Amino acid sequence: MKKIVHVITGLGVGGAETFLLRLIPCLRGADYESTVIYLTGQGEYASAYREKGISVIPLELNSPKNVFSGVLRLLKILREESPDLINTWMYHANLLGGVAGKVMRIPVIWNVRQSNLSNKVNKANTLGAIRISAPLSRVLPFEILYNSEAARAAHKKIGFRHSRSRVLINGVDESIFSPSTALRVKLRSELGIPDDAPIVGHVARYDIQKDHETFLRAVGIVRLKRHDLHVVMIGAGVEWKNERLTQSLAYERDSDWLHLLGPRENMRELYSAMDIFCSSSIGESFPNAVLEAMMMALPCVVTDVGDSRRIVGEGGSVIAPADYENLARELLRVVSMRESQRKKIGLAMRALALERFTLSKAANSFVECFDEVTNNSKSK
Repeated sequence: MKKIVHVITGLGVGGAETFLLRLIPCLRGADYESTVIYLTGQGEYASAYREKGISVIPLELNSPKNVFSGVLRLLKILREESPDLINTWMYHANLLGGVAGKVMRIPVIWNVRQSNLSNKVNKANTLGAIRISAPLSRVLPFEILYNSEAARAAHKKIGFRHSRSRVLINGVDESIFSPSTALRVKLRSELGIPDDAPIVGHVARYDIQKDHETFLRAVGIVRLKRHDLHVVMIGAGVEWKNERLTQSLAYERDSDWLHLLGPRENMRELYSAMDIFCSSSIGESFPNAVLEAMMMALPCVVTDVGDSRRIVGEGGSVIAPADYENLARELLRVVSMRESQRKKIGLAMRALALERFTLSKAANSFVECFDEVTNNSKSK
């Protein structure tokens, strides 16, 4: 049994955290034992890891003052765990784990999972970590993994090492994400949505890169022509109490058709109730939510960011980012289709997802990479 220590910036609910949670049980079948160390935050997702029997250790780097003591604690944990490999996720963890790996002479793999590096959508500390990472990418990691071609190209452009890098795409479990008529009826009943009302779904935490504003402007326009339209939005911070999100809305007027549900765990049930899925982001790499929606046999309307165009293929609808008018037109077009036509598109989306984006395919790619790195590092 080989041992991997995964070092991740935080364990809030997000794409990297979700994918790692799905990946680790698959690694067990390939004789890899995993421990997860997270740097900051309260780790609200940590309980989900523990429920799967995954060892989770908080480093508690909640202040710049704690960095030195945090590094020492990380080194202590690595000495105790004695892993064959350190697999890091996101910029700050890449840097810290990369340094620790060099000190301990343990091979390190960086995971980089975003493609929009603009200073308009990234925090100052993230931009600082990106700038520092570029030159260090040539000396700290044994290999760099990206989850999209767009991310790999964007980082090559700013100086990240291109050799010893590869793209390993995400995947979802088709046994979990499968349409259910019973769940569709159940959720619609709970939300008070008629069986024949079209639902557009949106799944994303509240973040500038997810561009909830453009989505809300677009569905507002669609509602002017389709008064029967309902919209279901899921994600951390996507709630009526979020005044920045709802500043152009009125609860008394809009809550009958706009369902802001916040973070949810019953995603299969939520997708089952939808008729169309929309991703309105201005910054993505390889979005899990789009894969989940495809696997749930939903027609997908996405913005042309990251690898979204490649993911949905010819059967998806792709719109320029931050263009609410064209997004509204495309959503209206799909909403106005016959139900049988939407179902046909959705089934094609699921077939594509089954062919390319299953969790087992993604996990096998990671295992092959881990095997190569551990074997090559031992031979040096």
